[in-house]
This record gives sequence, structure tokens and C-alpha cells, in this order.
Amino acid sequence: PLSRARERWPGLQGGVDMSSRTGYGNRARSPERAAAAAPEAASNGEASVRVVCRLRPMNEREKQRGTVPAAAASTERREVAVLRMLSGGMRQARSTFHFDDVLTSFSTQEDVFAATLEPLVSQVLAGYETTAFAYGQTGTGKTYTMEGDLDSEEGRGLVPRAAAAVINALSSDTYSDSQVTVSYLEIYNEELSDLLVLPDQQRRLDLKDMGNGRGVCCSGLSEVPVSTVADILGLMHRAQERRRVAETRINARSSRSHCIFTMKVRCRQRVSVGELENVGKLHLVDLAGSENAKKASPAVAGACATEEDRERRAINQSLLTLGRVISALREESGRVPYRDSKLTRLLQDALGGRCKTVIIATISPALSVVEETISTLTYAEQAAGIRNRPVATSLLRARGCNGAAGGGGIAPGDARPEGAAAGPCFANDWTELEMKVTYLTQEVEEAQTALARKYREAQELICRAEAAEGAMAAAQEELGETRLSLQEAEFASERLWDYAE
Repeated sequence: PLSRARERWPGLQGGVDMSSRTGYGNRARSPERAAAAAPEAASNGEASVRVVCRLRPMNEREKQRGTVPAAAASTERREVAVLRMLSGGMRQARSTFHFDDVLTSFSTQEDVFAATLEPLVSQVLAGYETTAFAYGQTGTGKTYTMEGDLDSEEGRGLVPRAAAAVINALSSDTYSDSQVTVSYLEIYNEELSDLLVLPDQQRRLDLKDMGNGRGVCCSGLSEVPVSTVADILGLMHRAQERRRVAETRINARSSRSHCIFTMKVRCRQRVSVGELENVGKLHLVDLAGSENAKKASPAVAGACATEEDRERRAINQSLLTLGRVISALREESGRVPYRDSKLTRLLQDALGGRCKTVIIATISPALSVVEETISTLTYAEQAAGIRNRPVATSLLRARGCNGAAGGGGIAPGDARPEGAAAGPCFANDWTELEMKVTYLTQEVEEAQTALARKYREAQELICRAEAAEGAMAAAQEELGETRLSLQEAEFASERLWDYAE
């Protein structure tokens, strides 16, 4: 009865029943439109960035101050409604935003994982790069969403849950061999540091373009091999101790840096034509929150205040650049300012690149931060229109084929024919031979990659055919039951007619 009442009277969802609109004149992206766009994206080899919004409950500090809630969310309709006071509180304006999924204060950490990263675990094992990052104002629950309470099974966030899902999946008989490494990068005031290395052992970290459209890598960043969930939790505890946090008026433990957790997964599985090797990556990004200086900064003075102002400017500048990147991709403008900050350079593949990406927009229900909430929701809704082109890294080694990069290389002295003297002609021959070997090696690698792609496409077609056959069988069964019911109804009608006569 309550759900039917909500359908008849939308105002029961917590707001004034006004014509819905999105913030700053953007059109709402309804779930129906998102579902309709999905087949088109799949047919073009593209994948839209998925956007999930999480509305946290009112915290104790907000309750003590008597803060009025201004945001309400509906999981069923996948929408967030925000009320703003205009003209000194005389009028109200209602803005509505639609996303791929909406999580409310009743959603658990397990619900968040199921709605965001659980579908991507299989994609990582299939050789794709996937990225998830939390975006929102400080104090809205980004770090809790990404990391959570590591010592509590129920309170663990996306990072430990995704890592556990990958480790558990690799333990099955499907994979003949696997290797997992973990890295943890921090961006603080546009400076890079390795959270898995002691401060006195830090190496110089630089961002470098890998070329050939393969994105950006961080040279010098350590990669630690792991084999169990306990190993990953231990590394996360170590990183938490070294990450920079501080207290503000809004958040008792405000992250002062951006952190990127990366899990690299290399796995092999036997297939009918040989062995398939996939190399996937899972990037989980915990962004520092945007801040309003008047609302967030504590009453301090001197050097501490100067350092906090510097931190705040660096955080806001990088997030502003991220917002410009999202806007440029949505508007399909000529230049996308990836290089304007180190954060956006690292997220280049996640936004408009070769990753499968999900964004978790975290918001507070409090009226005191309603402008920041609308800003977050606006950027998140814009990001929902970004299209990526995911590319898997896979190699298919067919049976009977030796690896092109195998050992047993021939030394120049061994290649010389018996009795032949070393000279310019032989040196030229050797150079040509090296060039041919390099060319053939590259050709073999490309052939293996093409075979892996064709095999994956064939497997997808088989799965679709099996699903279609199952649907057809279910439809035939339903048709038979309908015919039987119709025959029974006709028989009953005839009997009633005979009885009436």
C-alpha cells in the first residue's frame, strides 16, 4: 500500500511536488534512456561510464546542530531529489537527478559492492582494465565507501571486497596459473609518493606515456605480490597509517590526498585450442573531497593555516580540472585537459579511454551543504554520458606453437658458417636476421592477440545463443501452458453452455 501511495503522490518521497529538473539546466538521464542507450554502445564496441549515487545518513555532528535534510533518494526509481531555499526561504526549488543506480542510507557495504564492482570482477579476469572512484564533497563517506572498516567483515569497503572476490575467483579450477600484484599511489599537493614504501626509502616517481594508446604509467612505483586476502588487508593497514589526514569543521578525519589502489591480475586458463592468458587491472581511487574554505577550515593561524590552505587549493584545483575533463568529454569539445593535473593524467583511460569505469558520487543530506551536493550531482550526471572503448589484454597460445620470445637465441659467433671469416658482409646479414626476428616476433604477438580477441568474441556469441535458446524454450513452454489454459477454458465454457441449455 505504501509503494502504491508513493506512485500516486510523489511528494511522499520527501519534497515539494514540483516539476522535476536537473541542476543548472541539464536534462535528466532517466533509467529508461540509459537502458535504451546500452545496446547502441555495445554494438559500437563502446561502454558508457556507469554512475552510482550514494546518499549517506545524517551524522551525529549534523544532528546536534539541528541540520535540516535537503536531499532524498529513491532506490526503486534511481533518482535523487534536492530541495533548495530561494528568496530567503520564501520559495523552494526542487532538482531531480537520475543515475544508473542509487543507494540510500539503508544500503549496506555489500549493497554498494553488488551495485558497483561485483559485475567488473569477471571483466578484470577477462583482461580488461577497470576503474572505480568515489567523487564528492569532504565528509560524505568516500573513504568509508572505498576502504571502510578493515577489521569488520560487514564494514569493509570496495577495495577489500573487490580484492577478495578476485582472489576467490582465481582459486577455482578454471585457471591453471595466476599472479596478483598490488600498488598504492598517493597524490599530495601534486606530488607522488608510494604508500607501500617507508618514507626514507621513497624513490622518485614520474608519470610516463606508454605509447600506442596504452595510457599512462607511474615509473618507480612498487608492485607487491599478494596471494591471500590477509596480505591485501595488511598492505591496506600500512597505507592507511601513511596517508595524510587532518581534522576540519566538516570531517574529523579528512583525507588530504588522492589515493589510487591498483591490483594487477595475470591469469591463464586452458581452452579448447590452447591456453588463454589475460592481464587485467583494477584501479580503485579514493579522491580527497572538495572543500569550501569558510565551512571546512578550523580556526587556526600561522604555519598550520598556511599549509592547510595550500592543501585545500591543491585538492580543489585537481578536482576542478577533473570537472573540466568531464565537461569536455560530455560536450565532445576539441581539447580535453588531461595534462592539467596528475590526477586527470592517471584517470585518462578511465574517462574516455580503454577502461570500464564506474563512478560513485557520495553526497550528504544536509541543507547546509546543499550547493556542494548539487555541484557533485551535476558533474556525476554529466559523467554518465561519457563513452569509453574498453580493450582487453589477452594472448592465445595455440597448441603446437612455440613462444616467439623463447630462449635459445643464436649468438653472432655461432651463426657464422664453418670456415667463414668475420667481415662486413656477415655483419650485414646478421643485422638483417635480427630485423627479421624482431618483425616475426611482433607478428606472432599480434596474431596471438587477434586469436584471443576472436576466441572471446566467439565465446560471447555462444553465450548469447545459449541465452536466446533458453529464452525461446521458456517462451515455448509458456505458450504451451497458455494453449492448455485456453483449451481448459473452452472446455469449461462448453460445459457451462450445455448446462445452461
